[in-house]
Amino acid sequence: MKNETNYSPKRNGNRHAYLDINLREGLGYGWRYQENWHEEMQFYYVVSGQGRIRCESDVFDLHADETLLVNCNELHVIESLSTKLTFYSIRIDLTSMFQDMPDLHKVNYVELLMQQRIVFNRFIDKKEPITPLLRRLIREQTARRPGFELAVKSDMLQILLILIRNHIQKVYTKKRFDLKLNSLNQLKSAFTYLNDHYKEAITVHDLAARAHMSEAHFCRTFKKLYGRSVIAHMNELRIDKAEQLLQNTPLTITEIAFSVGFNDANYFSRVFRKKRGLSPQQARTLKEK
Repeated sequence: MKNETNYSPKRNGNRHAYLDINLREGLGYGWRYQENWHEEMQFYYVVSGQGRIRCESDVFDLHADETLLVNCNELHVIESLSTKLTFYSIRIDLTSMFQDMPDLHKVNYVELLMQQRIVFNRFIDKKEPITPLLRRLIREQTARRPGFELAVKSDMLQILLILIRNHIQKVYTKKRFDLKLNSLNQLKSAFTYLNDHYKEAITVHDLAARAHMSEAHFCRTFKKLYGRSVIAHMNELRIDKAEQLLQNTPLTITEIAFSVGFNDANYFSRVFRKKRGLSPQQARTLKEK
C-alpha cells in the first residue's frame, strides 16, 4: 500500500484516461518542485532555459529541446538553473493505457509495463525520434482535432516501442520490485520531514525513527536509493536552499548559513565550496554580473 507522503497523483485527471500533459512557463532561477514520486512514467521536455533534474542518485542538466525520462516509482525533483525555464511534463499511466487495450495483454513486455517493472535509460538523445513524437503528442492533445485520440494512442505506442528496443536498463523480478516499493514507502516520511525541517538540528536517528527503521538499515537503504549518505544529502539540500537565498535576498553569508541549518558560517562556506566549486560570496557576485 502506498504512503501518500510525497506521492504525486496524476494531475488534470479529467483530460485523458492515461495521459497528462502540463506546461510550466517562465520559472525563475532556483524554482523547484518538491521531491516526489508517482506510478506513471514521466517525460520532462525543456522548451527554453536550463533545468536540473535529480532522479534518485543521478543528476541531469537539461537544455532547450532536451528530454529526460523518469521511470515509474522513482523519486525525482526538477529545479530551474536559468532566469526563465519553460518545460512540459508528460505523464503516461501505463497500467490504465493497456487496460484500455485488452488485445495487447499477451504481447511480450506489456505485462511487465503494466506492473511497472521495466526500468529504462533516462536520458533521451536528441537524434532519436522520441522527442519529435513527444512534441507531436503535445500538439495533438492540445489541438484536439477530430481523431486526436487515435493519434495520441499511436504516438504513445511508438514511444514505448522505441524504449523497449533501445532503452531497457533492467527488469525487476516481482520480489525485487516489491522490496523497492516497500523501501520507498518507508523512506518517504523521512524525506518529507527533512524537506520541511532542514533548518533545524536533525539527526540520522530522528530520520530513521520516522522511517520505522534501525539507524543502520536506514543509512544502507538511503544510500542504495540515493547513491550518497544521509548527511551528504542533508548538506546538499541546505546548500540548494542557501544558493537560492544568495541569488534572491540581501542576507549576509552568516545569516544565510544559520537560516538553512548550519550552526557555523565557516563550515557552511567549506561545504558550499566543496559542492559548488566556489565560495558563497563568489556565487553571489557571479549572479550579480
